[in-house]
Formats: sequence, structure tokens, C-alpha cells
Amino acid sequence: MTTTPSPAGGYAARTIPNILAVARREFMSRARTRTFRITTVLLVAAGVALALAPILFQWLEGGSKGDRVEVVVGDASPNVDVVTALGQILNAPSAPSIPVPGQDVAPKFQVVAASDLAAARAHVLDGSSLAALALARATDGTDDLSFDLYSKGNALDRKVQLIRQAAISITIQDRLTRAGVSPIDQARLFTPPSFDVLPADPNARPGLNPAEDPTAFLVGFGLSIAIFMAIILYGQWIAYSVAEEKNSRVMEVVLAAATPFQLLAGKVIGVGALAILQYVIVAIPMIVAIIFQGQVAALLLGGAAGGAGGAGEGISLGTIAAFGVLFVLGFAIYACLYAGAASLVSRQEEINQIVAPLTFVSVAGYLVATYAATGLIRIDSPLVVVLSFVPLFSPYLMLTRLSLGTAGFLDVAVAVLLLLIAIPAVLWLAARLYRSGVLMYGQSPSPRTLWRALRAR
Repeated sequence: MTTTPSPAGGYAARTIPNILAVARREFMSRARTRTFRITTVLLVAAGVALALAPILFQWLEGGSKGDRVEVVVGDASPNVDVVTALGQILNAPSAPSIPVPGQDVAPKFQVVAASDLAAARAHVLDGSSLAALALARATDGTDDLSFDLYSKGNALDRKVQLIRQAAISITIQDRLTRAGVSPIDQARLFTPPSFDVLPADPNARPGLNPAEDPTAFLVGFGLSIAIFMAIILYGQWIAYSVAEEKNSRVMEVVLAAATPFQLLAGKVIGVGALAILQYVIVAIPMIVAIIFQGQVAALLLGGAAGGAGGAGEGISLGTIAAFGVLFVLGFAIYACLYAGAASLVSRQEEINQIVAPLTFVSVAGYLVATYAATGLIRIDSPLVVVLSFVPLFSPYLMLTRLSLGTAGFLDVAVAVLLLLIAIPAVLWLAARLYRSGVLMYGQSPSPRTLWRALRAR
């Protein structure tokens, strides 16, 4: 004797297969596009560059050799070893250096002595030297040192300004020597004082200063961009897919085999799986780049290869893991809202109008995260801290706070928990919009249309 499954049992039995069928269709149709392949290549390149940021910073600044400056003393007869003094002053650390695994911190400038000014100027012209510095004695009776700098940079160039400041210091040392001040006393005069910037709140948690740690800034900034791009790109894919099927009346045929909820879930899962696949493809080269940072440093900068343990404050595996979780949950919220909103329009031309509020919210979270990473907004300000726990903003801001050291595991866990609580509520809201909106035609998107879709039974 056979039994007929109840309607409820039959619906439950069809739900998962229908969702998977829709998800498979969305996944395959998008994975075959040229846009997907191009963005994957670009994201892989950006991810590897982000992981190797400490090495690339130093390599772009001249690597282990530094910028070459040739000094022509001539007949100036200075009372100071100008080559040594200039090298020490130019390479004195003015801010914390970017640590590179397996590589000592290299000088930014390589100062060498030269005897032929014409040859030194020729080296500047062909790019083998940054500048040529010629010394002379003033003829105005002061007998002070005078300097002529030959460089391709103008007077406002940062490196030209550094050489000018170093020349001023050397001139002062020369004056003190001629005045009879011993080198030991001169060293005491020029020794900088101990100067620390401390928080006014004794209980404040110390964090990284974005202005002093470009790698930490790049991590927070780069990962925020990655999530922002994913939400905008894949959210638009979902929105246009819904509008395209609705505009071509395919939706009416599909609804005969699947419910609106199954279509919504299938689209979100299919595009979400494609997004996760793309970011896994991006994450693998990033992890490999982190592991082999020492070997890359040895290749680009010279010296012995070292392990990843000296990577300093660069991007870490924990940050990548937090990025993965926040990316999946953040995308789930926005994807549901994009699909629900797109179901209210009848033409693809109206997509941008209906999803504009979601885009504004996403842009706002991205901008606050960017301003916090660059220091324009204090990373520990109440605005940043509170918004980092709001589900629509936390994927951006929590990553920025984590990369700058002002958020810990507990903060990330709370943000993830709030996202998990918010997703069912957002899914319920999007399902109501989707259920009513997919069969609404000829109505322009407006708050009234939105309200009618939410009230529909």
C-alpha cells in the first residue's frame, strides 16, 4: 500500500532541490562571463600585493641600495665628514620602519663621495643617482658652507627637502667646530629628546597609528575595498538577474516550479558561492605570499631569505579568517536586500533607482572605514566603535579596527553574533518583498510600492 505525501511534506521535499537548481543555474551562468575572469585576475594581483606590502614599500623606496647621492666637496675644506654626516642624517629614522622578514632595515639614501661634478651631474641625468651635492665656501665674509644641489626634483620635492635639512645641520656642525665646540659636545647638542605621545585616558587601549604604520593602513583599507567591491558587484548581479527574469516574463514560468522564497534563496546561494569561490582563489596566493615573504624579500632586496615569522604587522592569517567570515555574513545581508528590492521593478533601467539606498548605506560604511584607517576619523571614536557592531556596517569597520589593533577576538565575535541574528530578520523582510514584488508590473519604484509589497499577504 502506497501513501501519498502530504502537501507540507511534498513542499519540504521540493524546497532544497529547487533551491539547489536555481543556485546551480546562477553559479554557472555567472562563472562563464568575461567579467568574472577579469575581476578574479585583478583581485589575485591586488591580494598578493597586499600580502607583500612591507617588501613592496621598501623595494619601491630603492631597496637595499637606497637613493644614491653624490657629494662633491671640492675646495670647501669642511670641518665635518660631510659624506658620513649626510648619510647618518638622511637615514635617521623619523618614524617606525616597515619590518621586512629576513632583511635588515636598509638605508633610504646611499651617500658617496665624488670628485668630478660634471660626471656626478651626468649620473643624475641618466637616473643612476638621485642628486649631486656640491660644496663651497661663502664669499660674503661669513666663511659658511654653501651647497648647490643638482636634481631632477624641484624645490618642493620631499627628498630635496630632506637633503636641504641635512645640509643645514651640517652647516651648524661646521660653525660649532670653527667656534671651538668639541664633537662630543656637538653630539649632545643634537641628541633629540625623548618624546612620546600617550593617550589622556589611562585605561585606553593602545592601538596602531595609521600615519606611522602604512602596512596596517593598507590592510584595513584593502580589505574594506575588497568587501565593498564584492557587495556592489555581486549585489548588482543578483539585482539585474531578478529584473531580467521579471522583464522577460521568465519569472512567471519559473514560479510554476519554485516558490518565490526558493528563487530568492537559490539566487543568493548561487551568487554567494561564486563570490566565495573567487575569494578562495584570491586567498590562496595571499597565504602563499605570506608564507614565502622572506624568499620574496631576498629576491627583490637581496640578502638571506627568512621565514614568515618576521613579517611584523603585515596581514595575518587571523585577519584573513576574520575577513572570510565577515565577508560571507555581510554579503548574505546585502544580497537578500538587493534581491528583494530588485523584485519591485519591472525594467532593468530602474535597478539603480531602487537599490540606491542600499548603495548609499554600503558607501557610508566603506567611507567611515576608510577615514578611520587613514586617521581622518579617530579609530577609537564612539562613532566608529558603535558602527562596527551595526550589521550593515560591521563588515567594513570591524576589519579596519582589527587591522589597526583596536579590536580583539571578543569584538569580532560579538559583531559576528549580531550579524547571525540580523540575517534571519533581513531574510524574512526580503522574502516578503520578493514574494509580492516578482508579480508586480508597471509600477515605478517608490516608498508606496515598498509599503504595499510589505503589507501584501
